[in-house]
Amino acid sequence: MSNAEPLETGSFERSRPSIGRPLAAPVRLLSWLVKTALVIAMLMVLVFTVGQVFDRHLLKSTFAAHDQFARIGLVWLTFLGIAVGIRDRTNVRIELLNHLAPQHIRRFMAIAIDLVILATSILLVIVGLPLLEVGAFQAIMGTTLNYDTMYASLLSGLCLLIIFLVLRFADLLSGGRFNLDGPVHDDDHHD
Repeated sequence: MSNAEPLETGSFERSRPSIGRPLAAPVRLLSWLVKTALVIAMLMVLVFTVGQVFDRHLLKSTFAAHDQFARIGLVWLTFLGIAVGIRDRTNVRIELLNHLAPQHIRRFMAIAIDLVILATSILLVIVGLPLLEVGAFQAIMGTTLNYDTMYASLLSGLCLLIIFLVLRFADLLSGGRFNLDGPVHDDDHHD
């Protein structure tokens, strides 16, 4: 008797045990928190972009930092969104003739690409840490914030990306035992 769900024919979906998932809840919580931060960043962009129009034409206040706050929200939205996109496998990829390759080649390529992204992200975090120190001394005009707020978005997104990829590899190496990663599909056109 097995607690695993059957595999779909022609798909990469792995079977998932229905018990023994001690790390699944914290991983889902982290994913939910990041997605909530994305919604907040999106709302920030929307509120300050639309607010600028109302302020300029109706209220005519002296507040001049609408675009600065919208830009901060957009930068956070971008870098957190990259991490979530890779976590959920919804990131944009260019795959020429991928559908013609055998399943083991597609799986190998997916692992190789994830390893390259992981190595690049680690390198960018190491090289990018001094940006926080530099940004702490550069004021964002019209606000009380400094550019370390912007640079922190890059490093936060990359750190989340590293965490999500490490969890993906832990899930792969454990055979999906801890349910740390989502299912893998043959292509990007799944429901």
